[in-house]
Amino acid sequence: MKIILDVSAAFAVVTEAPSAGQFLPHLELATQVSAPDLFYSEATNAAWKFHHIEEASLEESLILAEGAIQLVDIFFPSEPLWKEALKLACKLGHPAYDCYYLVLAQQLEATLLTSDKRLIRKAQKLGIPAIGPEGPAS
Repeated sequence: MKIILDVSAAFAVVTEAPSAGQFLPHLELATQVSAPDLFYSEATNAAWKFHHIEEASLEESLILAEGAIQLVDIFFPSEPLWKEALKLACKLGHPAYDCYYLVLAQQLEATLLTSDKRLIRKAQKLGIPAIGPEGPAS
């Protein structure tokens, strides 16, 4: 199974959140875990939030970001995805950042792993299989 991993699911795994149990089996069985390269920026920002809000040390934040990044096998460049991501964002009324993940999932015929319930609903509208904190979306 091909997986598109977003940062919310990756951070659930690396912070050992309760929802990690929904994501780990799929990551372990995946033949390929992919993400758009903007994952780096989002992981950096998520680690900063963890530092700022949860008062994690800089070292802990670096470890979390690196752990999240290491969950991904292949990063796809954003440049060839941006037009489709923008079209989808305008069509769905959803942030363009998230639409990169949806476009990549469509192109690779992959399952999306995310903790973002709103993104799961958008994936469902598009017929993209999605797995969230409660398990596979139906």
